[in-house]
Amino acid sequence: MECKFCGSESVVKNGSVAQKQVYKCKDCGHRFFDNQQFSRMKVAKHVIIAALNLYFEGLSVRKTQRQLKRLIGEEVNEATIWHWVQKYSKLVNAYVIKAHTPQTSGKWHEDETVIKCEGRDQWLWEMIDEDTKFLVATHLSGSRTFEDTVAVFQKGLDNTKQRPRAVFVDGSYVYQSAFNRVFYSRYKVDKVEFVQRVGIRARQTNNIVERVHETLKERTRPMRGLKTSETAKNILDGYVVNYNYVREHQTLGMTPAQKAGIEITNGWSELIEKATQHEAKVDRPIAQEVAPEIMVK
Repeated sequence: MECKFCGSESVVKNGSVAQKQVYKCKDCGHRFFDNQQFSRMKVAKHVIIAALNLYFEGLSVRKTQRQLKRLIGEEVNEATIWHWVQKYSKLVNAYVIKAHTPQTSGKWHEDETVIKCEGRDQWLWEMIDEDTKFLVATHLSGSRTFEDTVAVFQKGLDNTKQRPRAVFVDGSYVYQSAFNRVFYSRYKVDKVEFVQRVGIRARQTNNIVERVHETLKERTRPMRGLKTSETAKNILDGYVVNYNYVREHQTLGMTPAQKAGIEITNGWSELIEKATQHEAKVDRPIAQEVAPEIMVK
């Protein structure tokens, strides 16, 4: 048996609760039941996974609730589903950024679109790799400035830990200076090509990222806008995780993550388990101190 939190096999029996066997991990100190639930959750994990899949495929929270009852006979209130979406989007996104380095083609396409957030229009910047279709960076802002452009370019570098071969953009005047700030190199070996086009040629060049915009809007349309900046960030993080690691790309026949050399084969279930174990390893000293008071169902 492996620990639900850290994956260690140093697990021993540790009493019982309500006639159910309890186990304890010698490494991280957590106590837990041997069942089909995620750590700290009372609901079976297949229900949570179904809710996440339905939600990020475009259903509203209310419709997700109805489908859970209709398809698998589980009655879950809307607030609980919303909590799952927020919690696991944040948890898994933090994990994949730290643990995975996608191997992209280096041909990155960047563009921005308008979405509703806090009752007003905000800019969502997205940058995608041409061959793997991997979303290398997203950025939400209330403006369309030099600083915002620098931010999305820098996130691409940080998330992939590699310099691209070329960056494709439209005709916005801020791109050139932001590109020079992030990607400029006087040496040919590190040179990044800057491709800027306007009009019809720009639309043809960036058609790949325009399609991603539409995928996002399919998700946000039932939500009638994002209510707060915090929830918006979590939802967008979950959307990126679902797009890169869970949703099979029609053209690729696999997920963008798999095309980029990351072997995640069981979607949200595998991601949540690995993210939970990663979090436990990072927080292990704290977990050992509080473990005697913790009971995970």
